[in-house]
Amino acid sequence: MLSTNKKLYIKISLAFLLTHSITFAASVSDIENIEKNLIKTETELLTPELRLDELFAERSKYDGIGGWFQNSKKKALDAEIEKEQEKVKTLTNELKSLNNQVQEMVYQVAQSYESKKDYEKAIEYYLKVANRTDTVRQRIAVCFKAQKNYMQAVKWYLEMKRSDTVLIEVVDCCKLDGKDKEAIYWLFEILEPLNDNSAETTAFKLIEEYKYQNLKVDYPNFFERLSKIYISKAFNNYGNNPTQANADYKKAVALLCEETSAHESSISLKIVNSYQDNYTEALEILAKQKEAAERNFQDKINEANRDIREAEHRLRRAQDDAERHYRNTLTNAENSLNHANKRYSEIMAKPEATQQEKDYAKRQVDSAQRELTRVRNSRHEIVRDYLRPYERELESAKREKYNLERDKIQIIENYISPYKNKAENAKKLLQMVKTLHNNNF
Repeated sequence: MLSTNKKLYIKISLAFLLTHSITFAASVSDIENIEKNLIKTETELLTPELRLDELFAERSKYDGIGGWFQNSKKKALDAEIEKEQEKVKTLTNELKSLNNQVQEMVYQVAQSYESKKDYEKAIEYYLKVANRTDTVRQRIAVCFKAQKNYMQAVKWYLEMKRSDTVLIEVVDCCKLDGKDKEAIYWLFEILEPLNDNSAETTAFKLIEEYKYQNLKVDYPNFFERLSKIYISKAFNNYGNNPTQANADYKKAVALLCEETSAHESSISLKIVNSYQDNYTEALEILAKQKEAAERNFQDKINEANRDIREAEHRLRRAQDDAERHYRNTLTNAENSLNHANKRYSEIMAKPEATQQEKDYAKRQVDSAQRELTRVRNSRHEIVRDYLRPYERELESAKREKYNLERDKIQIIENYISPYKNKAENAKKLLQMVKTLHNNNF
């Protein structure tokens, strides 16, 4: 069932539309027809809702003791409740459908106002759309931007799913509003890291154009930061577009030259040295992690040995317990036979004992004798069964150690894999930057 607030919202939306003489994609007559259907459906919904309240109240009287002998009445009420619930479900779905039609009309009206450049009205109607998707948020942002209310436009753009394309719009609004620092901030958000999309191409162009007086105050490392982005771009283009990669690398060097009087080849050599340092550091970290991996593996072996020793100790202790267990089992069997014999003698001594009682007592003696014989002949099996869980535990501990020793190389490799990948990547970047340096300087 739709809530009272939901119904009220639908009525308000319709009433608002009807108070304006609008002839867009949705006509006034269309809206009036929906309002009539809405009122009719809501009225029809009241009847099964009220009836359900009555039925639930009546049905509750038969819960517990009061309904023990009223199955036929309970079944009849349950059937009627199910019938009324189906009516409510059908009418509720109709209301939802009508509400969706209202929302579509509201959106159409908003689009029409936007197309007529009446952005205030367009925003007013877009805000009335209940299902506020990114498409709706974008239209609101566009209208605010058209009104030159740039910060409101930014607010709505940032409520959309984050993407570089959306952030380009944010950059443009910031720039148009004279907020140069914020514009640069969002450009860096687009370019760090690079994802190779069209918005980044625009961002590279804009970040070169958006120079302002306090740039170095707001971003002291602006040229160094942008230079690193161009180096990343050069790496991305290295395999497929060597010419562009060389141009990107030269641009990165030129940006660093803007902050110093050093020669380009000297700056480029410093870049190479920094990547050499990164590679050296990655190798040092890898070597340390290999040592750590060996220690970690040895810790696992030590733990496995400890588990084996503890399992062996429990097994030795269990061997003594197993002998006691056998002796107890044998004693219990002997006692059972003695008790059966005693009972048999007592039955046979009674003149009034029936043949059935005598036969039963004899069977008990025979059964106890067989059990005692089994126990006396099964000492090995009884001890073995008692020790079996402890033996399995020891076997499991030994198998765990065996698996560790068998998989030693893979275990260590898994441990150092992230550091090995970082070292390999650092080596790859060093080789590329050396080639770019040699190609250009």
